[in-house]
Amino acid sequence: MSSILKNLDDGKEKSIREIVLKELRTAIFTGDINPGDRLIENNIATAMGVSRTPVREALRQLESEGLAVNIPRKGTIVKGICIEDAIEIYDIREVLEGLAVRGACMHISRIEIRELREIIENMKKLIDTNEEKEYVEVHNRFNKIILDACNNKRLISQMEYIYEYLQSLRKISLMTKERKLDALKEHIEIVDAIEVGDEQLAEERARAHVTCAKKSFQNAVVK
Repeated sequence: MSSILKNLDDGKEKSIREIVLKELRTAIFTGDINPGDRLIENNIATAMGVSRTPVREALRQLESEGLAVNIPRKGTIVKGICIEDAIEIYDIREVLEGLAVRGACMHISRIEIRELREIIENMKKLIDTNEEKEYVEVHNRFNKIILDACNNKRLISQMEYIYEYLQSLRKISLMTKERKLDALKEHIEIVDAIEVGDEQLAEERARAHVTCAKKSFQNAVVK
């Protein structure tokens, strides 16, 4: 596990606890740390070059989020992500992403809309050539542009956590080429609504997009 976690510079602006928490969360979400793995306070502190206090606080937060559990005489064990947790997050994402897209309608620039169009064209090519890593990168960029354009700091913070949480699940929800192409059409419809400034339509399309992603995930894990 020590090779996974980054050594931190105590001079960074963000609190060490936040950085430790983010590193551990990301490792769990991406599967670098697996369900059943022990999160040993001393080892993590040494690997990241920090004291045990921020690590202890980060582990408690992981427990409160349901990503880890403290078992007597065993310590903190990674619980990971279950289907029920994922569905709950998709439901929350539906509402918050609709709000973010509504906000983007009011604040997004023409340059950002043009970049969204370019990303959509790029995604088409990457789907055809089956370049998975590059597709995920541009897909994430698409979401970030819209999210940043909503101009709501608290909403952005919440959505960044949700996107991070769902990062590993996108491999399931976007598993097939058919779903990728459907998602692409949904992205186009969302951008069309944003471009004309139709807040209600943009929100409806964003929420419908998340509902389709959730259904795709459910169908994949049930098979």
